[in-house]
Amino acid sequence: MSFIKSITIYENAATRVYINECHKMGKKTRVFAVRRDDKTGLAMLLGGIKFNPRWRQYVFEAEAKTLWSSGCMKNIVDFIDDLNYKWRRKQWSKT
Repeated sequence: MSFIKSITIYENAATRVYINECHKMGKKTRVFAVRRDDKTGLAMLLGGIKFNPRWRQYVFEAEAKTLWSSGCMKNIVDFIDDLNYKWRRKQWSKT
């Protein structure tokens, strides 16, 4: 899997949380990885954002045993809301 672009959603002196758009062959919708870098430079996968066909919207799936601050979660929710808005607008323009 390769990354297309990276968007930082939270940063302080010790940690940076960011979203990578992933390139997956054969997928109709976009897939994102939520990752964290700490001051040692090690990256950790925190979860993923992908389209859920049953709910007909993008959703966030957190990795097991990850902790989230309210500010970081709000930034993820805002990112997903923007994705869902753009997806719905694209679907309406097809009709």
